[in-house]
Amino acid sequence: MKMLNNKTLSALSLAVALSACSDSDNDNNDPNAVVDTIAALEIQCVETVLANADADADDVKGLSFELVGSYVADAEFDSSAAEIVSYDSCSDKLYVVNSQSSAVDVLDFTGTAVNKTSSLTSNGAAAKSGKNLGAANSVVAKQGVVAVVFENDNKQENGVIALYRSDTLALIETFEAGALPDMVSMTDNARYILAANEGEPNGEYTIDPEGSVTIVDLSNGLTVDTADITQVSFAELNNQAAQLKDDGVRLPSPKGASVAEDLEPEYIAITADNKAVVAMQENNAFMTIDIASGEIESVKGLGTKRWDGEAKLDFTNEDGNYSPQSVPQLVGLYMPDAISAFEVGGQSYIISANEGDGREYIYETTQSVCDAAGQSWDGDEFQPGGDDEDAVKYQNEVDDCISYTDEARGADLENVASDHPLSASSGGAFDISDEDNSVGRIKVVYADTDTAIAASDDILTFGARSFSIWNLETELVYDSGDELARRANTSSYWNMTNDNNLSDESNDNRSDDKGVEPEATEIAVINGETIAFIGLERHGGIAAYNVSNPAQPVYLNYINNRNFDVDVCTTVDDGDCDDDSYNPAAGDLGPESIEYFSKLGKHFIAVGNEVSGTTSVFELKLN
Repeated sequence: MKMLNNKTLSALSLAVALSACSDSDNDNNDPNAVVDTIAALEIQCVETVLANADADADDVKGLSFELVGSYVADAEFDSSAAEIVSYDSCSDKLYVVNSQSSAVDVLDFTGTAVNKTSSLTSNGAAAKSGKNLGAANSVVAKQGVVAVVFENDNKQENGVIALYRSDTLALIETFEAGALPDMVSMTDNARYILAANEGEPNGEYTIDPEGSVTIVDLSNGLTVDTADITQVSFAELNNQAAQLKDDGVRLPSPKGASVAEDLEPEYIAITADNKAVVAMQENNAFMTIDIASGEIESVKGLGTKRWDGEAKLDFTNEDGNYSPQSVPQLVGLYMPDAISAFEVGGQSYIISANEGDGREYIYETTQSVCDAAGQSWDGDEFQPGGDDEDAVKYQNEVDDCISYTDEARGADLENVASDHPLSASSGGAFDISDEDNSVGRIKVVYADTDTAIAASDDILTFGARSFSIWNLETELVYDSGDELARRANTSSYWNMTNDNNLSDESNDNRSDDKGVEPEATEIAVINGETIAFIGLERHGGIAAYNVSNPAQPVYLNYINNRNFDVDVCTTVDDGDCDDDSYNPAAGDLGPESIEYFSKLGKHFIAVGNEVSGTTSVFELKLN
């Protein structure tokens, strides 16, 4: 059975459409209450023929991808010109974050082509909010309204959530968010808008804003005076550091950071019962918030993934081979980036893309200033003394100074017990002091490389190179092990970086970091089955799994719309882009987000690729 949206919805008919999401018409204590205020906007919707998502489960026996259209942003190569993608069935448009232009591109997908029709810039939101705004970081569109989060031009100051109509793209209102709003989400009925405010420090690491979550309830109105705005502060957790650490939450507290400063929200997934699960990537934790009350219900660590069992990883980029191995007492912190919520049999689950991420804060200054501050100079070395020219360079040359990092190589660890399985003197197969062809090459999670590592201690690395499924108690239900690497890597191309296609330069490049680097997640219900999509940021590609049994997902297919055999730009130097002009023949580079949607009676996903600046749409073929 096909479903139609009315071609032009009046205020009344839009209210009816919205009420399909709810059991209540007007109860503001009900998290699913209809937002009559949105219906009163009389947003004009277009006709959309949806695919039937409720056919018998037996209808999905396989899935394949067919590229049906791609839009290339008019922007420099690798400038984050296509990041987060959202689709709104009311306007039948794709909304794509273009950080290069501090805007959201509005795209029309006809079924055979993807074209830009307009854009949402920060100008109106800046004027209305009275703030100097920087980049757009995320977008979500539902029920005919579009929410965009813009960071402040000074990233350590509060940004905004801007709300627009989808039919005219007129700005409705702006709402104050926290520092560096990095992701925005919305309940299906568009009542609640949520922003994850990362609160990242400045490069000098002298200002460290608190992380927070902003919740905007639109049920009483669409203005700052009528909407119910809750800033979920993490300050209440400042006296709970010991308990949080016992619960596995990573709180390194560099430079005496408080818990609220240390917690950095990355992504939000909304469950069927209106809980917000917040991924704290660098903290390797999930926070659960009750959306209606704004109360923090729990913060729990995700633990570690062991690399000494069936799952294997390629840990060095120096051997020129794809050689995955299991390694004793080497573990990965899951550190998920994107997460999505789904429901099976009345039970809610979270799927996570376990990218891993370190903290590194950099600012530009001279080497003499950097050295005087006791920080790490990351530019060309200029020593005082010598001829006058060298002395002037030392005083005046400006380059990168690292004020803080928690990233090192295994070989940098200075205090590993001699009887540790990875110590050279232990006589094992691996030597963590070897910085080339052994585990000494892998990136490890240590701000202090003099940390004492006993024989029984595990050595921590970034990410799990996998996707995982969790229940709402933050218990691991499933982990994909090393399957994503096995599906994506081939004998010719493995663990590639996403901005270079020259085999000698790019092959094996990411083995010592985070491998294929899972970044994006998306969930779709197709023919009664729950399908998960996982995007691999570095190597590229999208994997599809049937997760209708969360404990035993079934692999369906993998596609990588990347041509490894052509240059990434029209002019390259050792494979690196030399003219900022992307070569469309290279295909998609750096998938950042995935959005499932339905139209024309068919199923699609749209993928935003931040390096190539492409937004590509694939039809999902079922068999």
